[in-house]
Amino acid sequence: MKRLIMTALSALALLASNNAEAIVSAQSKQHFSVKIETTIKAPAEEVYQQFINVGDWWESSHTWFGDASKMYIEPRANGCFCEVNGDKEAMHMTVSMVMPNKNVQMVGGLGPLQSMGVYGHMSWNFEEKTKGLTTLTMTYLVKGLVGEESNMMAKAVDSVLNTQVKNLESKFK
Repeated sequence: MKRLIMTALSALALLASNNAEAIVSAQSKQHFSVKIETTIKAPAEEVYQQFINVGDWWESSHTWFGDASKMYIEPRANGCFCEVNGDKEAMHMTVSMVMPNKNVQMVGGLGPLQSMGVYGHMSWNFEEKTKGLTTLTMTYLVKGLVGEESNMMAKAVDSVLNTQVKNLESKFK
């Protein structure tokens, strides 16, 4: 199992190695935290609506079945951040809180984190400080016995999530 997780993490790191890193704000054998913040030239409502259409901007190489268009987010408590492709289904995370146009929170482990039995909490915050400019802040906290691979895992997750945020941001350029 450990070899499978290490192989998956190495693949994630290679796939994402061309992207700029955001901030791994904390890291130990028991946890890591990633924070990504960017300003998008669009009102918060538009950024939020595009975010909900995750299949339009998530990268297909970071899905279970290779086709991001099959992904969706149900913006409601206990909603699903899921992927369905024919008879194949995967739950990426569970939506735990929604404040439309302001904040979406989810719980769960993305990708190889699911098989590690760790707890993950992700928050997407949409703040329109200036009309037509939205500050998007994504934080992801992972807790549990992450182990010796924590540093590599934090960097890989940081890089993959940074790619996704850049993809979302590119929808407004």
